[in-house]
Amino acid sequence: MKFPRAALTMTVAASALVVALQSPAMASDSYHVMNTGDAFGGGIFDYYGEAYFTEHGDIVKVCDTDADGHGVRMYVNLDDAYGPKLYSITVGGEGNCETHRASQGGVYDLPEKRNIGFLFCRHDATSEGECRAYKFYNDF
Repeated sequence: MKFPRAALTMTVAASALVVALQSPAMASDSYHVMNTGDAFGGGIFDYYGEAYFTEHGDIVKVCDTDADGHGVRMYVNLDDAYGPKLYSITVGGEGNCETHRASQGGVYDLPEKRNIGFLFCRHDATSEGECRAYKFYNDF
């Protein structure tokens, strides 16, 4: 039985689409999004700050997302959000971000096969508040 060239092309294209659609789902297990909570007077997705942790490469990115005169601080800890401190990142000014990754070495190269805790807080010069705790198993 002969298949017309157009049918073969459609089959190959459909197969490629299925593979392409599955790839991000598999990668999502190692990519985590965190936030500091709802900003005052904001809507459902109006956060003081957002952060991202990518296990592959131990990439931690922290961003201030609210023009409220406060910054955000992320504590990166072993085991859970209140465990031994590895390092912290402080960012201020809406739209500003800071990123650290394993390739920088030292404390930024997070241990594998272990829980990594994150404590993400609204921050100003005199205090911290409205913190959220996160924990992810770093297996990449």
